[in-house]
Amino acid sequence: MNIFLIFTLLFLLSEFIICAVRFLLRKKQPRTWVRITVIVFKAVFAIALAALVMAGPVFLRKIQPFMMAMYVALLADSAADLIMLIINAVKKGEKRFGITQILSLILGVVFFAYGVMNMEIVKPSYHTYTSEKLQGEHTFIFAADIHVGSAQPLSVTEKTIKAMNDLSPDFIILGGDITDDYTTKEEMYKVFELFGRCDCPVYYLYGNHDRQGHAEYAIGHQYTREEYEKAMRDNGIIILKDEFVRISDDLILLGREDITEGESRAKAESLVNPDPEAYLVVADHQPVEFKENSVIGTDLQLSGHTHAGQLFPLRALYSLIGYCFGDYEYEGAVMNVSAGACGWRMPLRTESHCYYEVINLKPAG
Repeated sequence: MNIFLIFTLLFLLSEFIICAVRFLLRKKQPRTWVRITVIVFKAVFAIALAALVMAGPVFLRKIQPFMMAMYVALLADSAADLIMLIINAVKKGEKRFGITQILSLILGVVFFAYGVMNMEIVKPSYHTYTSEKLQGEHTFIFAADIHVGSAQPLSVTEKTIKAMNDLSPDFIILGGDITDDYTTKEEMYKVFELFGRCDCPVYYLYGNHDRQGHAEYAIGHQYTREEYEKAMRDNGIIILKDEFVRISDDLILLGREDITEGESRAKAESLVNPDPEAYLVVADHQPVEFKENSVIGTDLQLSGHTHAGQLFPLRALYSLIGYCFGDYEYEGAVMNVSAGACGWRMPLRTESHCYYEVINLKPAG
């Protein structure tokens, strides 16, 4: 069944459950502090559901769609209760089941519709970085977290890839999680065929989902690692696993293996920069080892993985504990963490739009 239809039905079920609970409690008139406590509890529970969807244990995969739908309904219901609490306090009125429920439904539908539409809004995000190491200008694209077939129609992915190619970049870096545990073999072949048609070199590095490491909790393994890499090579895509590539005399690219590969990923200090005088771009799917990668002589690191939180307000929470979205600096190196060109699991994005990064490198001065 279409994921959009599934998600819509789950959202309606969540709204029905909340409406039923409200109906059963409609005659109760709790004190203000109790109502405030309930509002806070519902909001926190909604945020907890969002966090468990994005970073929870894999055994929750089967119920994650319902968790996302309930997150929308609970957050909207909390907002409705808060609005009615303020109105009643100003007008000295009583809590009314009908009005509050209608407001909750309206807010839920608006929040749901925004999140679904926002998942299909994919924009270029432009960045310019300068350095004395650069002798000329370079413009390229970094695209991560496409998650083909997971949360966007394939038609959206096709339009995104065409838009990237139309920008005539010098090259494209695929920054991991191009596929995931919900990608079929046909979708995998299709996305690499589309990138293979681009009018520039395409480089690829692995993310934590591409190899379908937890496919047994999703739709089952759809392809082998050998089939995956053959699909890329057949389409001229260059795979990088802790490997350097000289782009030009003044520019070198390092594509890192994903950190989830454990011992298969080289230690940063063991990697030898072939030309410290050239500008070094490090592409690493997860941003967690930005400081470690700096020992290689990184000038610019490009990462994804976080989806800028994807579900409100996870962006703020992620930012409190680590790198989430935007530019970060460390000892002369800069890291840009992309919001990603898609999202995870279900067609819902209530944080920033989906982005792919258009990077312009220019000589200083």
